[in-house]
Amino acid sequence: MMTLSHQSEIEDLPVNWCNADPVTSSVMEAVSFVTPVLEVFFIRTVAEGIRTRQDDELAQRCQEFIHEESNHSVVHKKFNAMLLSHLGKQPPGLAMISALLDSARKHLSLSKRLALAAALEHFAAVISKLYISHDPRLTFESAFAKELFDMHAREELAHRCVVFDLWRAHGAGGRMDRIVTIMAGLLAGAVYVSVAVPWILHRKTGRNLVKTLAGLGGFVAKNLM
Repeated sequence: MMTLSHQSEIEDLPVNWCNADPVTSSVMEAVSFVTPVLEVFFIRTVAEGIRTRQDDELAQRCQEFIHEESNHSVVHKKFNAMLLSHLGKQPPGLAMISALLDSARKHLSLSKRLALAAALEHFAAVISKLYISHDPRLTFESAFAKELFDMHAREELAHRCVVFDLWRAHGAGGRMDRIVTIMAGLLAGAVYVSVAVPWILHRKTGRNLVKTLAGLGGFVAKNLM
């Protein structure tokens, strides 16, 4: 397990700190803001899951997972504090994700919460793999940011099966339950990104709507078409 020191200093952060590009930087910032919210849910769910008796090997993997996720949350919060100095406040959509996860904690069974956590961890692993594949083409103006995202991506891939294995140990649900859980996670993620990224970009462009729309259009044309 790699650990980014909580005491590491963040140098002055340019507004467009990744690839000197406002849209790429906005996407990375949206990911960073939502990370601590998700990780609180992961940590609480896994911690509850291992209170019942599990085999020693799985329990050890879960403890390491909790430690890594806790470290991710701390350093992302530190990075997010620097982002807030530019943006003024957190992006919209974040409160929605937090409220949805709070509702899941209150109303879903442990097995369903583990299924949701496993699905979200799978999405995180997919994003991490995509990030690593694009890493050679990314230029960071912040050594702290590069170290943070590199560390997080590698650790997400390393522990991507932990929550899934814990969920199976508690008795995995049926195929339809898994499909519904995955679709719900995808929908919530899509709504968050579609709200947070344009809002962050709008701030970066000095609240210029034309530049915001042009930036989003250019990014989509370059990366998704």
